[in-house]
Amino acid sequence: MSTRDLAHEHYLRAIELEAADRKAARAAYESCLAGDCTHLEARINLGRLLHLEGLHADAEKIYHDTQESDAILYFNLAVLMEDQERDAEAMRLYREAIIHDPGMADAHLNLSLLLERRGDAQSAYRHRLAYHRLIEAHKAPDEFVDDDE
Repeated sequence: MSTRDLAHEHYLRAIELEAADRKAARAAYESCLAGDCTHLEARINLGRLLHLEGLHADAEKIYHDTQESDAILYFNLAVLMEDQERDAEAMRLYREAIIHDPGMADAHLNLSLLLERRGDAQSAYRHRLAYHRLIEAHKAPDEFVDDDE
């Protein structure tokens, strides 16, 4: 088994462990990244776990230690910045997330809230409108009713 394959096995194990044992999941994600430092999903998940544990500096380092651009990575890092009251950085990162995935409704919502707090009502409104449009577009259509029955 190659180093990358073994790293991916650690990743898969980490996913299974997350609900029952976060500490073991964290160790498995770290093992994955030790074998494949480019494993983006492991980096994102490990950063999220570190953030949830209040290890903000560690989470930030994990997120920053990649050269890849990814909407979820930018979103998670934005939430981390917001939790540390680093709103300007959070807004920049939410915008990056939206650039990489314009359909990321939560990024539009979070950005709108920050913009509103800063007094930029017009920009906040645009992002809130984008959020609502995206949510409406993803709602399941009503069941088809056949009037002939």
